[in-house]
Amino acid sequence: MTPLLLIESLSGGYEPVQIFKEVNLAVEAGACIGLFGPNGHGKTTLLRTISGLIDPWAGRIVFDGVQLNRPGEHRSRRSRQFNYDVLQRRRMDPKKVARAGLIQVAQGSTLFPELTVAETLSMAPLVARAGGRSADADRVLALFPRLKERLRSKARFLSGGERQMLAMACGLLAAPRLLMLDEPTLGLSPKLRLELADAIHAIRASGVPIIVVDQDVEFLRELVDSLHVFDHGSISRVLPRAEIPRHEALMAEMFGAGH
Repeated sequence: MTPLLLIESLSGGYEPVQIFKEVNLAVEAGACIGLFGPNGHGKTTLLRTISGLIDPWAGRIVFDGVQLNRPGEHRSRRSRQFNYDVLQRRRMDPKKVARAGLIQVAQGSTLFPELTVAETLSMAPLVARAGGRSADADRVLALFPRLKERLRSKARFLSGGERQMLAMACGLLAAPRLLMLDEPTLGLSPKLRLELADAIHAIRASGVPIIVVDQDVEFLRELVDSLHVFDHGSISRVLPRAEIPRHEALMAEMFGAGH
């Protein structure tokens, strides 16, 4: 079976610093995979590259059989020190990536602070792919009952957990064929983490494949089919769910005892 998302030998970063290199990743239809690694190791940069926000430096991004980036390597189109990549980007327009059904829910608050919850939710289906069916708003609100109580509240008045729920709800309303969640539980209380975990389980049960980035192995162990360990810009190991160790054990393996 051809993977829905196929990443081959992908490298990238922010000029002039390379952040990740030679990343290979495949996501099958209906799968849920986790990306684990400490801050600063390239996980968010990888997702931003897949989403078309950053030019890849080398490699391929293939979604549903279509390559999203132009072929070639970073700086390969230079003449007399002029970089022709400036004129023709190697990434696909992020709007086209989203309309293809590859949806990223970014880390942190990316909402419009002056829009209400209801207004924000009403805008989300506008980016849905052509011919794609957006999730029903009532069904999405059933996943996040807190939002139903806050429909008239502006985004800036929501708690951190409520803003994260709203961002995830928008992602679902954009008719995703694959949903990428970047640190969805960062800074949240244990109770809110459990609520979001339940919502992610329900999203997966609906058939939407998911990539989840998180720094808490215990959170990921309950969600994913496999864990991809991101270490200094590369995927160093892929662990099936049955072999994912406890958080402290994995941290000790990566950084030694007393990390």
